[in-house]
Amino acid sequence: MLVLGKRFGRRQSAGAAVVTAVMTTVMATACGSGGSTSVEATADTCSPGVTDDQVTVGILYPDTGLLSSEFTGYRFGVEARLKAANAAGGVDGREITAVWRDDKFTPAGNVQAARDLLRDNVFAVLEYTAYSQESAGLLHEEGVPVLGVADEPIWADNSNMFPLAYLLDDSDATTTLGAFVSAQGGTSAAVVATSITTSARLYAEAARRSLEAAGVRVAYMDTDATTYSPQLVDRIVRSGADSIISLTPFDIYTAALAEASEAGRPFTVAVSPMAYNASLLGTETARALAGTYAPVGFTAIERKLPAQTDYLSAMSTYAPEMQPATQLSSIYGYIAADMFVRGLETQDGCPTRASFIQGMRGITSYDGAGLLNQKIDFSAPERAMDPCTDFVRLSAGGDAFEPVGTGPVCGQPLRAAG
Repeated sequence: MLVLGKRFGRRQSAGAAVVTAVMTTVMATACGSGGSTSVEATADTCSPGVTDDQVTVGILYPDTGLLSSEFTGYRFGVEARLKAANAAGGVDGREITAVWRDDKFTPAGNVQAARDLLRDNVFAVLEYTAYSQESAGLLHEEGVPVLGVADEPIWADNSNMFPLAYLLDDSDATTTLGAFVSAQGGTSAAVVATSITTSARLYAEAARRSLEAAGVRVAYMDTDATTYSPQLVDRIVRSGADSIISLTPFDIYTAALAEASEAGRPFTVAVSPMAYNASLLGTETARALAGTYAPVGFTAIERKLPAQTDYLSAMSTYAPEMQPATQLSSIYGYIAADMFVRGLETQDGCPTRASFIQGMRGITSYDGAGLLNQKIDFSAPERAMDPCTDFVRLSAGGDAFEPVGTGPVCGQPLRAAG
């Protein structure tokens, strides 16, 4: 699944409200002293989910429901990173345990899952879903740190939320996608997206702006391309576009690729964020997607750099049941858990939710265990969209992802007028 964010402008009043709420609702549980880190605990109390020797974090994602297969690996990526941390002695003498809840890929399910996690007394939540906005207000009100994959603009508005990347925005864009399409020979494009989620529609709009900024004409655009029909596919192909940017179900996308080829006008550039899914490799669907480019919000695992080797080793050791380990959701889970570990390392003594949030805001150069395309400064009062995106291409046989170029493509921000 794609990642969505918004230009991050930290609101001082919201931040103060979170701190005040947390400080007045902290549990009066005595905790042991910790090592020397950067943020001191308040008195000798700690937040729910923290004891002398343990801290409990919640995992919130869709294990069942529509499109849940896109999220399958998230829990395993989280658990692999946490188990690796525990094997190294935990953080400040505390073992990290995790409980997970399924939001069933529905708005109501997301709220219920968040409530269940609060009843489980989790200290923080690691989230990857398409409905985080539904529970965001509740978690903000409780002052619960939320880390993970941003799918709604609300992640920019709440100071308790920490996304691992900003790849989409509800107002801004970057030149990155357009520059990539142009460099591959694209001159005109069809942009199609499903209407199932807000993030898909926003992706299409950001793609349009990026393409136009690069001089790539948008010949066709449809943000309600959710259900396959021959007429829809025919409209895409008859637009005459030499490129296609798709965030639709694969039956629509592969039919458009096939019809364009049959018409003697195969797409020069075909891009789908959903194509980077290792579980597809070697399948008939993957063969139909052959040649498709996929943008990646971190440095592609296929580049086999040291940090990526470490990731694969951790997954093999601590989550061997998750195969293949290169699934997008697994990598996002691993990075989200690494963010949580990094946040705990800022704490001195008994952490509270408020002190954890403060500690996260003090991190100025976070690299996602070496996996991210660029480092994150969580202290910045405003964070623009990530300008760098890596790209892979599905091989001709549909059995491998091939890194494109020598590294991530970096563009420039496109700020909305006004």
